[in-house]
Amino acid sequence: MVVADGMSAVIPSAERPGMDPAAPAQSTYPHVHHHLGMRPAARAKRKNHIGPVSVPAGMFIMMFVMCFMHMGRMVELFYPAAAVLIALWLYRVHPAHYLGFTCWVFFLSAELRRIGDFFAGGFNPVSTIMVAPLACAAISGFALITDMKILGQRRAMPLALVLSALLYTWIIGVTRAGFSAATFALATAIFPALVGFRFVATWKEYPNYQRVLLNTFIFGSIVMGSYGIYQFVSPPPWDVFWLLASGMTSEGQPVPFGLRIASTMNSSGPFANTALVCILMVLAGKGRLRIAAAIALPALMFTAVRSAWGGLLLGLIYPITMLDGRSRIRLIAGIVACVAICLPLTMIDEVSKHFTSRLETVQNLGEDDSFQVRVGMYSSFMSRALTDISGQGFGTTGVASKLADTSDVIAVFDSGVMEVPYTMGWPGALLYVSGIAMLISRAFAASRARPHDRLGVSGVGVAVAIVAMMIFSNTLAGMTGMFFFIGVLMPVNGLRYAREMEAAARREKAKRQAAAPPAASPAVPQYGPRTVRSASIHSGVAS
Repeated sequence: MVVADGMSAVIPSAERPGMDPAAPAQSTYPHVHHHLGMRPAARAKRKNHIGPVSVPAGMFIMMFVMCFMHMGRMVELFYPAAAVLIALWLYRVHPAHYLGFTCWVFFLSAELRRIGDFFAGGFNPVSTIMVAPLACAAISGFALITDMKILGQRRAMPLALVLSALLYTWIIGVTRAGFSAATFALATAIFPALVGFRFVATWKEYPNYQRVLLNTFIFGSIVMGSYGIYQFVSPPPWDVFWLLASGMTSEGQPVPFGLRIASTMNSSGPFANTALVCILMVLAGKGRLRIAAAIALPALMFTAVRSAWGGLLLGLIYPITMLDGRSRIRLIAGIVACVAICLPLTMIDEVSKHFTSRLETVQNLGEDDSFQVRVGMYSSFMSRALTDISGQGFGTTGVASKLADTSDVIAVFDSGVMEVPYTMGWPGALLYVSGIAMLISRAFAASRARPHDRLGVSGVGVAVAIVAMMIFSNTLAGMTGMFFFIGVLMPVNGLRYAREMEAAARREKAKRQAAAPPAASPAVPQYGPRTVRSASIHSGVAS
């Protein structure tokens, strides 16, 4: 399943999808990469493309095989430990592959849990398998220790503001909801910013990040999209078992064409957001794999998550406007072709009933229950959120509220726009919003400076889509928040890398010119006595 996950598929530098044609390839200027502290491309191919793929792929295959062999309870013990050990190794040696592996842990952990519970013969409501994604992402926090000096630099100012806001909210949460609830909520909210900080600290690996992340999203689209469609048409028994045991009635009926598909993830919401990110990132790719990755589009349609549908439309606007005329026409033609392929599916009664019912609610918002609930929540919490100066703190909303020491909590908060001022108060919200706004503005400026960096442009589209979905939920926390920081920092790192490469190339050229021996001056003709006399004789003869 994940042998060809694309976390580090070897692609020639001239054919790498999403690479900036103007940026020099790694193999072109080995002296420049040595100056920047990078390995030459020849050694990178030998060292960077075997272990980072084979070791994680082998781990995933082994864990799935153990689950099918009725060893799910052992997987609950070994999988988190193995994932953390691999993440630590990749974090230290292969920064780009560490981030790609972390994405795959988020992609596959929920499916591994469902298969393990099914073949183990019982539903485990508190599975340690689900600790692995958070633990792998939290490893990025070591960068705050090893690269603390970056926090004082201008490039890390937005992240410093975000981290300060989260720390303030945690302190308030400890006093109101208790240490356990506040810390659990902090862990979910802070790891996206930690991943972003690590991303900023390792900007020299930007070409590797381009290749690894692009292939991760391409193969993630293929794997999760294919399985999601299969899950919709013929739900596997382990997915049916887990849905019934967990009591998640909002995910539909566990029958063919009756599910809101979650693919390999925990529920339809996280999968819809992930599919949205994959589709937008795949726009930066080239070749047949990008066409195959389009299978994520019908899978997104079958999730019936309207916020992700709208987010995808908004996220497409910026990448389309940044393309040149020819590329824009090709992209629009590809989108139209994908929609044309998906349209026949709506002629199937089972599919059309599932899909059109959600579209009708968009047209008739007055009859939509979820919309009415959100309107009521906005009206009731608007005054409270804007008048509570200090905020309620972490642990008073969401899943973490189950651990709170107080009963004044809100387990389901269907608005990220309102949750930010409600939990962070005025001081925290001001810091947090300022940091997010600075990140977005810098991403726009960097992507406009390098419009040929398609992955950076797609990252801006991802950031726009995720921020727009804050109306419905807090998409800046958890896995979706991690995708936001990846997308918003991708063009900024790309611009910094390109400028440093140009500066290093100029320094190297000046160094070579200074070391070169001075050129010999042209010889001046010397006229001796014989030459002068000969010239005089000829002059006399002529006269």
